Amino acid sequence: MLRVVYVGLPLLLSSVVSFAQTVCPTTPPPYSLLREDDDNRYLENRTCRRDLWDKLEYVPLGSNRLRYLSIGGEAREWYEGMRNPNWGRGAQDGNGYLLQRLNVHADVHATRRVRFFVQLTSDFVFGRNGGPRPIDESRLFFENGFADITLSKRREQSTFVRLGRQEFRFGSGRLVDVREGPNVRQAFDGVSLKWTSPSWTVTGFTVKPVLNRIGVMDAPPDHATTFWGTYAVHPLRKIRDGNTDLYYFGLARKNAAFEKGTQSELRHTVGARLWGAKGGFTYNSEANFQWGTFGTNDILAWSTGHDFNYTFRSVPLQPQFGVDGGVASGNHGDSRSSLGTFNPLFPTGFYWGQGALGLNGPANVIAFAPHVGLRFTKSLSLVMDSHSFWRQSLEDGVYGLGVNLIVPGRGNSKRFLGNKPTVGLYWRPDRHLEVSAAYAYFIAGPFLTQASPTGKNAGYAGVWTTYKF
Repeated sequence: MLRVVYVGLPLLLSSVVSFAQTVCPTTPPPYSLLREDDDNRYLENRTCRRDLWDKLEYVPLGSNRLRYLSIGGEAREWYEGMRNPNWGRGAQDGNGYLLQRLNVHADVHATRRVRFFVQLTSDFVFGRNGGPRPIDESRLFFENGFADITLSKRREQSTFVRLGRQEFRFGSGRLVDVREGPNVRQAFDGVSLKWTSPSWTVTGFTVKPVLNRIGVMDAPPDHATTFWGTYAVHPLRKIRDGNTDLYYFGLARKNAAFEKGTQSELRHTVGARLWGAKGGFTYNSEANFQWGTFGTNDILAWSTGHDFNYTFRSVPLQPQFGVDGGVASGNHGDSRSSLGTFNPLFPTGFYWGQGALGLNGPANVIAFAPHVGLRFTKSLSLVMDSHSFWRQSLEDGVYGLGVNLIVPGRGNSKRFLGNKPTVGLYWRPDRHLEVSAAYAYFIAGPFLTQASPTGKNAGYAGVWTTYKF
């Protein structure tokens, strides 16, 4: 009997391993927004390597299958033209300009508990009047450069610490995102800790945002700003396919500028998000509250955002109808009152509509938009929306995505900013290639037309292509 066990058990285990290695995904998984999240372990099975780049995406490092190297990259070319950017304020460019992003990364799984990830990026802008903005050009810098050390790993739980330069995207990116829309993405230097279980995924961090300058290897941490917090994601068992996010963020920065003035800012943010899908219905609702100090004044601010969609899957073109919108507080009162301007921290670059004319950001704003989507083929889709904007407070101005004041609000009693219809066409023939085009037109409302200088209607057209491997 013992002889049967000794002989049969290794054969059984060998069969199980062999069977596991023959399982390949029906289609290769899509590339992640954060490339460190790509999981290429299935390519250990040579029969799964059907793509030109598969040999680079899984390179064994010795006989241990847990030790391997993964190499990948991205090339993005984005041409855009604007008429009256910032509603006619600042440098104008009637001919458009080209944005280029090139990057390559190496993911080294050195041992069962140690991993290194390095991503080198080059961002350029060509032909822009007024020169490059901080979000346009950083000629060569390390976008990522970190080490992951696994502290514990059990059947369904794991804990690891990440040290070095890294990127974050929490939730749908309303408060913390990699800033994918602009040419230069947002990175951070510091430490994070992640714990995962079947019921929770919790990330805690303390970091400093990276300052991107246009030179070579000229992207130091911003020593005037510190960012810390905790983000937790939990599936709701009582709501099928429902999830909730709970979070706290802390931000300390010097020389924070709002229409109220420029002071040192210490801001705390707590919030929750409810999201999920059921049948053809998807939902994404979020609310948060901020408090802290701004110089000698307090901070009391808040925001809420919502996105609801329904897709008719059995109808030709699978039409999707939805609405999205939100409210973010503005400042009220005199110089001695609390600062009421909401700070969106490090938000997504695609805040109002996909990839088109992101003039105003989520601070002192009321926004609402219906949207429609059509799917012509599995890879080709069209999205149309029309955003309307109002000021939440008549005592505060209009801010950009970086909480930069664009149009002061003092002395202007008008609330309505305007309408921005947008149309976008998106083609994804395979996991490597994406080609997109978008057009938007911002029709200035009374607040802008009665501002000084007078705000003008703004137009945008862009086309971009991305190749990943």
